[in-house]
Amino acid sequence: MKLYLIRHGETDWNRQKRLQGNVDIPLNENGAAIARATALGMEKAGLHFDRVYSSPLSRARETARLLCPGQEIRVDERLREISFGDLEGTNYQVVAQLPMPAPGGESSRALQSRAMEFLGETIADPENQGKKILISTHGAVIRSLLMYIKGIPHEEFWQGSVSKNCGVTILEAQGGRITIKEENVVFY
Repeated sequence: MKLYLIRHGETDWNRQKRLQGNVDIPLNENGAAIARATALGMEKAGLHFDRVYSSPLSRARETARLLCPGQEIRVDERLREISFGDLEGTNYQVVAQLPMPAPGGESSRALQSRAMEFLGETIADPENQGKKILISTHGAVIRSLLMYIKGIPHEEFWQGSVSKNCGVTILEAQGGRITIKEENVVFY
């Protein structure tokens, strides 16, 4: 089974460098254009998906819809972005300066727990075996999954950058083992 984790297309808050978290910010024009260009790039690469999963937030759902028009999109709450609580809407640079979780927000451990629960169920589902699965989600969700697979401690959660908008991370699941094939691949 191959899993293609895609970070949603750009939003106005991405452009303004504001923490979105659980605020339901839609794609902007550029974000929709990037998603459409990604769909074309994936088509040229011969990529077609057997199943599509998405976060319930509209920026991820719309990205999935633009990539796989007409396909059923299975929405799963566990793919929702990390909650930044009281900091949602503020400049993203505050994250590096404050202990996490943010006041009223979610810890990286809680995020990783729900993301790994989703991934484990998806991999174990007999109907997904041998399939190509698209998962439209968010930067922190993808980061949490990669950290788990790589064995990186939670204390390092906010070090480094997140995937580009519509950047794709490719995982392979075989025999209960997950391998990272590529990270942050851009098809546009």
